[in-house]
Amino acid sequence: MKKKIIITILIIIIAVILIACCVSTEVENNVENITEIQPEPEISEEETRQTTINLYFEDKISGIIAKEQRKVDSKELIDAPYEYVLKLLIEGPKIDDLNNPIPEGTKINSVNLEKGVLYVDLSPEFLNASGTNAIYSIVNTMTEFTEINGVKFTINGETKDGLKEIFSKS
Repeated sequence: MKKKIIITILIIIIAVILIACCVSTEVENNVENITEIQPEPEISEEETRQTTINLYFEDKISGIIAKEQRKVDSKELIDAPYEYVLKLLIEGPKIDDLNNPIPEGTKINSVNLEKGVLYVDLSPEFLNASGTNAIYSIVNTMTEFTEINGVKFTINGETKDGLKEIFSKS
């Protein structure tokens, strides 16, 4: 009987030693797989306030609508984001390869969002645009906002021929 107890104790001791060795080896292997974490470079306060927006203008060569990415101060988008972005669009591109299809002198009378449609009321100068690039410059830019599905244009509060529909991204 004593032999059975001694053999059982020896088996338990050997089992504990084997388990301890396996756990120790596993811990060592995991330590080797740990990589040193490098801190991110510090971002200035100005960079944290920046956001990228897409403005659409007319390509000088092809005449098609092309995107210009621009960084703007996020604070500028808080109070009246649609009007702010529309003003940037009317001011024109910063890239030399692009033209502004929106006629010079166009002014914003009002901008309102209702049920996914952005109602944009502009001055009569907007009617001097040739083709539809001025319309789609605004539509493509404003539908970058996820809450805007289409744009409805009026001129001094009135619907004009060619602007009767709700325009959506082309």
